[in-house]
Amino acid sequence: MQSSTTKRRVVRHILALVSSTAFLAVVPVILYGALIVWSGDLGGPLNLVIIPVASAAIGFVISLVAFLPLSLLSERFDFGRWLRVAGFSAGALAAVVAPGWIYIGITRTESRWLGLVSAGGSFCLCLVVGFFVYLCCLAVCRRVFP
Repeated sequence: MQSSTTKRRVVRHILALVSSTAFLAVVPVILYGALIVWSGDLGGPLNLVIIPVASAAIGFVISLVAFLPLSLLSERFDFGRWLRVAGFSAGALAAVVAPGWIYIGITRTESRWLGLVSAGGSFCLCLVVGFFVYLCCLAVCRRVFP
C-alpha cells in the first residue's frame, strides 16, 4: 500500500513538473514570435531552434530547483492556502505589470528605469504563474490519482 501511494505521488509531481516546464517554455516562444511580427525581422532560422530549446531547458531547471521543493513544502503544510497565495500573487503582479506595459506602449517613452521595472515585473509574473500552474496541476492530479 505504501509503495502505491509513493508511486502516485511521484507521478503527480512528474506531471506537474512537465506542465510547468511546458508553460515556462511556451511563454518565451510566444513573446519571441510577437517580437518577430512586431519588428518584421526573423533574426535567423537558428533562433527558431535556440529559443524553444533554451526556454524549455531553463523552464525545466526552474521547475525542478524551485517549484518542486516549494510544492513539497506546500503539501506538507496547508496546500489550499499555498494555492490561493500563488493565485493572488499572480493576479496582483498582473495588475501592476499590465498598466506599466500599457503606459510604455501608449506614451512610447524610452525610460530605461520604467522598461527595467516592467521587464523585471514580467519575469516575476511568469515565475509566479509557472508556480501556480505547477500547483494547479498537482491539485488536479490529487483528484485524479487519489
